Amino acid sequence: MNLRPLLIIPPLLAGFFGFRMMTQEGDVPTSTPKENRLAVRVIELEPHPVAATAVGYGRVEPVRDWSAISEVQGRIVTLAEGLAVGSIVEAGTVLAEIDRTDYELARQKTLANISAAEAQLAELDRQEVNSRASLAVEKRILEVAQAEYDRIDSLVGRGTSTQAALDGAQKTLLAQTNSVTQLENTLALFPSQRDSLQATLAVRRAELAEAERSLEKATIRAPFRGRVSELNAESGQFARSGDTLLKMDDTAAVEITAEIQPTEFVPMITVALGDRFDGDSVVDVAQAVQILTEAGVTAAVSMQIAGIEAHWPAEIVRLRGTMDSETGTLGLVVRVEDPLFSQRKINRPPLNVGAFVTVTFSTEPRPDGMTVPRAALRYDDDGASFVYIADAQEQLAVLPVETGQVIGENVLVLDGLEGGELLVLTDPRPPVLGTPLELVRPQVASQAVPQGDQ
Repeated sequence: MNLRPLLIIPPLLAGFFGFRMMTQEGDVPTSTPKENRLAVRVIELEPHPVAATAVGYGRVEPVRDWSAISEVQGRIVTLAEGLAVGSIVEAGTVLAEIDRTDYELARQKTLANISAAEAQLAELDRQEVNSRASLAVEKRILEVAQAEYDRIDSLVGRGTSTQAALDGAQKTLLAQTNSVTQLENTLALFPSQRDSLQATLAVRRAELAEAERSLEKATIRAPFRGRVSELNAESGQFARSGDTLLKMDDTAAVEITAEIQPTEFVPMITVALGDRFDGDSVVDVAQAVQILTEAGVTAAVSMQIAGIEAHWPAEIVRLRGTMDSETGTLGLVVRVEDPLFSQRKINRPPLNVGAFVTVTFSTEPRPDGMTVPRAALRYDDDGASFVYIADAQEQLAVLPVETGQVIGENVLVLDGLEGGELLVLTDPRPPVLGTPLELVRPQVASQAVPQGDQ
């Protein structure tokens, strides 16, 4: 039996059913092309406290130092026990004593000279008393001689006495007059002699004060509690006047001149003063510290030691007032009280002179501040700033903003944002307004950088 004619049946059936399906009426499912959306990273902006910090660096210096300079010369006979570089001495401690023998002898000699001058003054007083008594007697004798002369003169006039007797009486009168005159002249010299002796006595007393002062200078005491930073004296060594025996640093406090770039310090002032900052707020250097303190700016000193960061509270005390000629930085001086007081509980060791430290200045948080990341800020051809946002339809939109100072990785926004906007962080390519967006949010629903850090 020949079956070859039946082979044409399957193709015919396939063609029939294919034509039937193509021409059959009814709903045919169709696929709509999916809308292309631009994937961008976004964050929701919310008002938050804005605080700024500025960081400076400097070395620890003593708040004051003192050099023990020998004001007298002599051999050092005593040094404080255990005195060495790095040792702590209390205020009033006898650090060194210089041989006092020569100055004690000078004092004794001056006391003897004072006694001699006082004796001369006493003798002069007695001589004045005696001279006045002698003058009184001589004046009475003069009166008698005058009366005798007058009597003989009258007798000569009556012819009952001779001229020789009158001449003898006159001679006696003149001699007595001369004696009275000499005593009066002697008494007239007593005031000047007394002044001379009193001047001599004043000189001797000054010499005594000088000798006693030299004795005091022979003993060198610590004016305050401090640490010995340099020692150039040994027991038995001869010290000349002007030699520096040792140096001390005050341990009550230390100061650090923090070198800060003005571009970093101004943003902190802007956040601290807010609307009060108009460029003229800090004019007088003497008032700068008071303005910073009233604005709530605080300072803290930190240092890395053996992998541990230690912190010390600090007080802003003054501005250096000049710019560094090499680095262009301004110096802000802070003070740390009790730098040698360590606290093991908080891993804070002593803060020693010479250490290189970091000084962080911080402002009080400014409430309801708005910041955007610096990378999200754009500028048009005219230099006006704007940001890209996702509008309610999740499409690309532009929002002009007014910016303030740069605070770390953020920029302070003064106007244009109210909160709740979806800020586009990704640079859109192409930046066509109205482009549908695929929003990619961070896993942590919070502001990316709530605080500025410089």
